[in-house]
Amino acid sequence: MVIYKYNKKTNNIKVLNPHELTTKAEILAYLNTLPLELVNRSKKSCLNEWIAHNRLYKLGLFKTHTVDCDLSKDEKLRRRICYWFLSRFCK
Repeated sequence: MVIYKYNKKTNNIKVLNPHELTTKAEILAYLNTLPLELVNRSKKSCLNEWIAHNRLYKLGLFKTHTVDCDLSKDEKLRRRICYWFLSRFCK
């Protein structure tokens, strides 16, 4: 079951078990239920991060970091670029 927790102190939405949603349509539908305005991120940016987390988790890489998906307010540019790349080209 995919659930999320919002941490007001850190402006962070933590999605637990994100790898249970695998298709882009499923992820987008779930993202529509999240209060993304609290983390000041676009839906597209969050989608890229989620897909990247799922792919790394499926490959068994960085499992302790990719078991959940933290949608943070101040995500560094280099990480967003990595998420974009992983969501586009790594299958």
